[in-house]
Amino acid sequence: MLGRIRWRDSWYGSCTCTRTMRFGRSQRGFTLVELMVVVVIVGALAALAVYGMTKYVRASKAAEPIYMIGQIKTAQEAWREEFHAYYNVSTDIDTFYPGPPINKKRHWTNSAHADWGQWQHLGVQTPNPVQFGYAVVAGNPGGVPPSPGTAATMNFPNPTTEPWFLVKSVGDFNLDGKYSKFVGSSFTQEILTENEGE
Repeated sequence: MLGRIRWRDSWYGSCTCTRTMRFGRSQRGFTLVELMVVVVIVGALAALAVYGMTKYVRASKAAEPIYMIGQIKTAQEAWREEFHAYYNVSTDIDTFYPGPPINKKRHWTNSAHADWGQWQHLGVQTPNPVQFGYAVVAGNPGGVPPSPGTAATMNFPNPTTEPWFLVKSVGDFNLDGKYSKFVGSSFTQEILTENEGE
């Protein structure tokens, strides 16, 4: 098929030129195999993006209990400096403040909680809402720390000469009854984690 294109060259004057061009048939479209390859590549990239985002969200949620356990440990060491003992804050290791684990964030201050006064005395504060529940129990030399309720057994040294404390943090992101647990203590700087990101 032949076609003519006309244009006026304003630079060189009023010359009118005519050029004949040949228009061929349009190029063929994508084949089904090519489309399927593109779909597979896009699907793989989407799966990687979802995995990366899930990992990032889990890591960001785990940052809260690690930060708060650090704050609690610092407050307990300051209490011991002043009173030569750790402060027993919670009723027991499974009475969580500011409340039981839920899948929503809530304000740290909960004056309706039975242990609110003790938490105020310890002086742990955070301006950010929290999603985990926290419990702190302490004892005198010779006392036996309670079991934190983790699958992994924590081998505490025999606290015959030193006071001790145990802090437990529990969260349930999707309310499936499978808890993420973080446990710290005066015996070690490490934090035991279980079901992180659940």
